Amino acid sequence: MKRFMAALAFLAVASGASAQQPSDPLNELPAAVAEEQITVSSDYRGSYITVFGVNPDRRGRGDIVVVVRGPNESAVIMRKRNFYGLWINGDPVEFAQAPTFFAVLSNRPLRQIANAQSIWEHQLDPAASAQLASAVPDGADPSAYRRALVRLRYAQGLYQSYDGRIRPGERGGLTMYQGGLFRAVVRLPANAPIAQYSADTYLFRDGRLISSQRIPITISRVGIERRIHDLATNASWLYGIVTVLLALAAGWAAALIFRRT
Repeated sequence: MKRFMAALAFLAVASGASAQQPSDPLNELPAAVAEEQITVSSDYRGSYITVFGVNPDRRGRGDIVVVVRGPNESAVIMRKRNFYGLWINGDPVEFAQAPTFFAVLSNRPLRQIANAQSIWEHQLDPAASAQLASAVPDGADPSAYRRALVRLRYAQGLYQSYDGRIRPGERGGLTMYQGGLFRAVVRLPANAPIAQYSADTYLFRDGRLISSQRIPITISRVGIERRIHDLATNASWLYGIVTVLLALAAGWAAALIFRRT
């Protein structure tokens, strides 16, 4: 609650300042996040990312788009083939860069806010961020592989899209308030990667980008999970030895407990 009030106070000051000055396309869109640091422990089941912002236009003109992005990583998409009655994976296509997490929120459908070229240019669609690193099979459509990547990650909850107010039962959405204030809520599932994220806010007017801002968000491990991760990353040989010793100790203990007399 304190973070919520602090964010509203910040945005109220920013709103007052923007009302005294004419809108400048080069100005950043005033925004903040409720949690810039999210910690992950053993009982982590996901979290929420809340972005607050204010439209710097004194008349409240324009549309708001918020995009929460995870780090880009390589990905491989394969197509199922019927091989003598068996369905097998084949024709792999590799993407060099694909968002591991992507959530886009807007006050109305994105296609009504910007044209396809602007959406692609500003990477407001996850498919626009996915870069092919290998050739597609002969006769195949590259866009079909992009759609498959996006569809699979939507099914995993790693890609999300909202185009209006938060509705009952939904896990996230964008809400607009009087005075140009807005709030975007994104559900971060437990299977989302633990890494550095960013929250990008955009103000569009008549299909043209007016202002934007990027806010970094850090998701990090704490406690024993962080120690194990650091050991596995920085001293993999030692981690391997410790893992083997623990397995041997567990096996010995089980044999000792359940041995027959």
